[in-house]
Amino acid sequence: MADSLGEPSLDALVAHYYALGDFTRKASSYIASYRSLLEGKRNESLRLLELGVSSGASLLVWRDYLPRATIVGIDLADPPPRILRQDRIHFVQGSQGDAAVLERAAEVAGGPFDVIIDDASHIGYLTKRSLQYLFPRHLVPGGLYVIEDFGTGFLPAYPDGTTFEEPDWNDAVEGSTIFRSSQHGMVGVVKQLVEPLVQELSTGTKPYLAISRLTIETNIAFIEKSMQPGRPAPMLPEKADWDAGRDAGALTEDLLRRHEARIGRLEQQMNTLRTVLGPVRRLWQLGRRLRG
Repeated sequence: MADSLGEPSLDALVAHYYALGDFTRKASSYIASYRSLLEGKRNESLRLLELGVSSGASLLVWRDYLPRATIVGIDLADPPPRILRQDRIHFVQGSQGDAAVLERAAEVAGGPFDVIIDDASHIGYLTKRSLQYLFPRHLVPGGLYVIEDFGTGFLPAYPDGTTFEEPDWNDAVEGSTIFRSSQHGMVGVVKQLVEPLVQELSTGTKPYLAISRLTIETNIAFIEKSMQPGRPAPMLPEKADWDAGRDAGALTEDLLRRHEARIGRLEQQMNTLRTVLGPVRRLWQLGRRLRG
């Protein structure tokens, strides 16, 4: 399947490169959002970084969908053979929590990134470390930072996950000043992005993370960097702490692999539900138009 200009569509590339039953395949809702955001930039000389490589399918998808882009992937595991010696694809081995690894990725790319996608550990503190390091230093103004699968914060088997609980429905009463909800894992990391989004408006001081737009969709967050710079990011933890993060990442690698299937099944169930409900919704809309 090709688009109106004869170029391969994003959906076709995903179908081509991901093996049947591959639970790391990006959800169709993710693909729709990426298509909306990147379609108009396909022929630009972009730099794209993806944290988490797995089978390498996504790097090949981005390579073909963005024919002038430089693609860099980071992963703890060895590079999958299918991405070796591929034009415009580069691989850096190491943890997303290691500053030296992140610096190496920027060096390989030859400049700051236009798009950064975190599909790596799905662990809150590692996700936040990557964000704190890359967003201020190695994302272009107006660039896009994406956090995928933040719903792992609601998986109790994850080191920082917990059982899902609905927020209190009955706290919408006079005198309530705190409206509590889960802050576990990546869910908490995503919720913390609200503060830098409104910091300058609220306090007159620039945030470290200069965010102009935050879009939260089902299990994925899109963070657009402001054209105006934030204040200089503070020093990160000493290298020993980053090494500890790398070690922790290695320890969780087996856990992440075991839960890839669970995440994939949840995404497949969501896709099935959308497929079933889509015609029902269209019939309902048609009925409304006929009645109107």
